[in-house]
Amino acid sequence: MPGTAAVKHLSQISAAVNRKLSLFWGEAMGGSTRINAMVLTRGSPSNYNDWSQQYGLKDWAWEKVEPYFMKSENAIGHPEAQYRGHQGPVENRQMALPFSCYPYIETAVRKLGFPVYDDCNNPAADAQGYFSLDHTITASGLRISAYQAWLNKDVATARKAHLTVCTGVTGNKLDIDPLTRRVVGVRIHRNGKTGNGDYHVRVRREVVLCAGALGTPPILMRSGIGPKDQLDQLGIPIVQESSAVGDNLMDHIAVAIMSKLPARDTIHSLYNPLVFIWQLILWIFFGRGLLAHSSTSSTIFARTTAIDDTTLQVQTSRDGIDTMDAMNPQNVPDVEIMVIPVSCYLDVNVTAHPLMTWQCTLVQPFSKGSLRMTSRNPEHLPEVIHPLLRDDRDLVPMRKAIRMSLRLGQEFARSGYPHPAPVLYGPGMDLEHLDSIFGYATQLPSKQEKKKGGISELPDWQTISDKAIDEYAYRTYQSTLHYACTCRMSLDPADGVVDQKLRVFGVDRLRIADASVFPKVPSGHTMAPTMMVAERCADFIKETWRDK
Repeated sequence: MPGTAAVKHLSQISAAVNRKLSLFWGEAMGGSTRINAMVLTRGSPSNYNDWSQQYGLKDWAWEKVEPYFMKSENAIGHPEAQYRGHQGPVENRQMALPFSCYPYIETAVRKLGFPVYDDCNNPAADAQGYFSLDHTITASGLRISAYQAWLNKDVATARKAHLTVCTGVTGNKLDIDPLTRRVVGVRIHRNGKTGNGDYHVRVRREVVLCAGALGTPPILMRSGIGPKDQLDQLGIPIVQESSAVGDNLMDHIAVAIMSKLPARDTIHSLYNPLVFIWQLILWIFFGRGLLAHSSTSSTIFARTTAIDDTTLQVQTSRDGIDTMDAMNPQNVPDVEIMVIPVSCYLDVNVTAHPLMTWQCTLVQPFSKGSLRMTSRNPEHLPEVIHPLLRDDRDLVPMRKAIRMSLRLGQEFARSGYPHPAPVLYGPGMDLEHLDSIFGYATQLPSKQEKKKGGISELPDWQTISDKAIDEYAYRTYQSTLHYACTCRMSLDPADGVVDQKLRVFGVDRLRIADASVFPKVPSGHTMAPTMMVAERCADFIKETWRDK
C-alpha cells in the first residue's frame, strides 16, 4: 500500500519461554488500521464498568463511553439497531465467509452451551457467547482505515487552508518550557536524515500524541517525561518523572489449535492458481469474494470461571451470580476463541494441510511487559519486553481455553460435517515435528518423552494433561498485536501518565489519545476502543477551548 510500512520488530527474549516474538504495526496515516484484520469489537460493557469500579475512572464507565462508540460508526450491517451508530465515519458491515463449515461450527458451539448472537457489539447480549463480527469494509470490498474514515481526500481538501500533513518523518520530541511546564513546540525528524535533521513546529494550543502503545512512550521519554533511570542513562534532562511511561504493557496472547479441512472450506483454497485468479476477478470487478473479506467472521467470548472444569459447559450462574450479565465487571470475558479458516502460526506458514484455526486468546491477562529506550535517536526502536507468560496466573485460563478449543474441534468433527476434520495441531502432537516447523528444536527441548511419527490426529480433549498443554503453548504463544496500557490513565500521577481528560500529568497542553492510555486492555479487539478514546479526546479539547 502506498504510504504504508508494516513494521516487524522482535521482542526481547523472555526467560520464561526463551523465545522472541514477532511484533507488527503500521507506520502510516491511520496507523495499524491500515494492516489489521478490520474487526470492529467494542468489548463487553463490563470492561468499562470495571475501569470505573476497579480504578475509580468514573468518567469511563459504559454509560459514558457508549455514546462515543456510536458516534464513530455507521453500522451498515445493523440498520435498525438503536444501540448502534448510523451517522459516523467508520462504515462497518458483516462479511460472512462463503464456507460450508460454519453451520456445523455453530452446532459444536451450542453443544458447549454458548448462546449465539448476530452482533458482537450488542450491549444487551450475554457476556459469553458465539458472535458474528463486524468489519470495517466498504460495499465494494475495500478496507476502511482510520485514515480513510477521518482524513480522506474530501476531508483533507476541505481543510487544506488550516491542515498540514508531514510525511516521511518521525515524531522526535516535545519542546517544553521549563518554567511554565507547557508544551511550546514539537520536533519532527526526517527519516534517513543524519545530523541535524529535525524541524520545529510551534504549538499554539495543544499537542495530542497518538503514536500507539509502542510509539508514544519513546516520544515522551525523549522529551524528558518518563522513568528517571532510563532518562539518566541516556542523558535526557528530566521534565516530569513518571515510572508509568513505557510500563504496564499489555497484549492479547494467542495459541492456535488447528483442524484439517478440505481446501475449499478454507482460505488455503487461494493456493490454487485458478481459484486465486477467479477470486481476484470477483474482487476487482465486483467487490466480492474471499479477497473482499476479513479472515475472521465469528468468535467466542467466555469467562473461564463460568466454565465447568470437568465438562467445559457454560454455567449461566455461579455462586449466586448471573455469569451472563454483560454489565457486571465480574463477568468480563477473559478468553476469546476466534474461528479463522486458515493456518494461524504468525511466524511460519503451514502449507502441508488446509487448516482451520481455533485461536485461543487470553484477553484479560495478568502478565505485563514494558518498553525500554536504548537510544535518543528517534529512528531506533525501543526494546520491547513482551508480557508473554510472565505471570503464572495466566496459565489457568489459557489451559481451559485450549481444552475448550480441543473439545470444539472434536465436537465439530462429530457434528455431521460431511468431511473428515481431525484436529492435528495442538497439545499432544509430535513436539519434535512442531519444533522443526518453528526452527527452534534446540532452543526449546521437550520436557516430556519425544513422540515420533509426524502429524496425526490429537488425543481426546479429556485426556490432555496440563503438562502437554504447557509444552505446546510455550512453543506457539504469539501476540495478537493488541498492544496497550503503556501510558495508562489513572487518578494518581504516581501510578499513571494521563488523567481522565487524557491530559499528561505535570505538563500543560499535552494529551494522549491512543491505546496506550487504557488502564487495562479491554477484552475486545483494540481498534474500536481506540477510536472511542480519540472521539472523547476531541470533545475534551473542544470543551477546554470553547470560550477561549
